[in-house]
Amino acid sequence: MSTIGKLFGRSPFGQLQQHMDQVAKCIVKMSEVFDAVKGGQFELIEDLTEQVSQLEHQADQIKDDIRERLLKRFFMPIDRGEVLEILSLQDSLADTAEDVCKVLTIRKLPFPEDIRPDFDKFLELNINSCSIAASIIGQLDELIEAGFGGTEAERIRSMAKDAAFAEHQADVVQMSLLKKLYAHDVNFTAGEFHLWMRVTRILSRLSNSSENLADRVLRTLSMK
Repeated sequence: MSTIGKLFGRSPFGQLQQHMDQVAKCIVKMSEVFDAVKGGQFELIEDLTEQVSQLEHQADQIKDDIRERLLKRFFMPIDRGEVLEILSLQDSLADTAEDVCKVLTIRKLPFPEDIRPDFDKFLELNINSCSIAASIIGQLDELIEAGFGGTEAERIRSMAKDAAFAEHQADVVQMSLLKKLYAHDVNFTAGEFHLWMRVTRILSRLSNSSENLADRVLRTLSMK
């Protein structure tokens, strides 16, 4: 254990990283749900969505454990409130993955070829945003050991810029996707069109929350 780790006891960041690892599993499983949507495998969508819900529940159990442990901790390298805010943003990523999968179980959605390139890019950018956020959380231990400065801090700032850019790209692609969805609305029933709009809107939360998570870590840096 590092000198700072010995001073403050078991780092809360290790638990945050454990929680983020579980969140990442939700995102990966969500990606499998979209593969099933593209293949029109409705029963598989239901099965995989149940798996996403189980992973999200396990993430909630880790979250609750972190909150309980924080109450017993006297010395912390950063304020408890900052840890809880980071935890909440991580939790929102898992919640979003579960939410979008549940919407996809409401009914079997057609997946027109004309929207597929934009949708695939939109999905990829949102997942990439989560990966960047997970990488930032994965660097927190090193950040403490570096005293919240040096190359570790610069690495975090660089990744935060990447998260912001990924969110911007996702916004751009989302607009293109929405235009194509509206252009093809005559090919959907009213219910199908409504569900596609919901899926797009919920999915965009991943890149938004990932950027907010990166910003929150940056604010922690600026306060040190």
